[in-house]
Amino acid sequence: MSDLSFKLEVFEGPLDLLLSLIAKNKVDIYDIPIALILEQYLEYIEQMRLMDMEIAGEFIVMAADLMLIKSRMLLPKPVAEGEEEEDPRAKLARALIEYKRAKEAASYLSDQYALYAGRIAKEPEVLDTRSDLPDHIDIELLEKAMQRVLTKNSRLPDLARESERAIQRLLAAKIVPVSAKIFTVMRYLRRKGTCDFEEILMTAASRSELIAIFAATLELLKVQRVTMETTEEERVLLTLNRTHLREELAL
Repeated sequence: MSDLSFKLEVFEGPLDLLLSLIAKNKVDIYDIPIALILEQYLEYIEQMRLMDMEIAGEFIVMAADLMLIKSRMLLPKPVAEGEEEEDPRAKLARALIEYKRAKEAASYLSDQYALYAGRIAKEPEVLDTRSDLPDHIDIELLEKAMQRVLTKNSRLPDLARESERAIQRLLAAKIVPVSAKIFTVMRYLRRKGTCDFEEILMTAASRSELIAIFAATLELLKVQRVTMETTEEERVLLTLNRTHLREELAL
């Protein structure tokens, strides 16, 4: 009998042990060499006994079933003419196949649990594509103005051209809140009166601040605290709406 090495603690039951033996011997699950597998199965039980491990009754029952299958294969019973004798191993093969499928499914579910446990699924929302801005506000002109500022303002670094160290520095930079820039834009317009949108954008010292100014301006246009007009050159001029001046906070 060849020496076999088992990790006794990993087998969850007799079917688990049989699948391991079939894999070790590289045999077809539908054509199990019962004599060989039974010999190794009994050796495993003997190792459990020598290590004073408690042998579950289901292992003993399976050993008896394997012995019964072996005896049936040695002493085939007569069958009626025209009938085909069922392979004594067929029932065992079906049980092993079902167990193998269940084990693979359990392994897959375990992996999925490790990946997704603790996450909360959120149903997809239908986004409202309608703009909250008044109809006379041309968002495309605002976007063009911002793009021109990005193009000519070299103080605002392009992430695609920055080194890894510079990117880390940018990521660690303080995020500029939009609420703070709302007051900044209103102060600027109160002091300057009507001014070019790009002039306000050019006061930004970072991309984060530039984006915050852009978002703040959109918010002010939406609530009509600021009005917008365009020139023939497609420049955007912003003016503080004086009708709401009394409602403003002290600036």
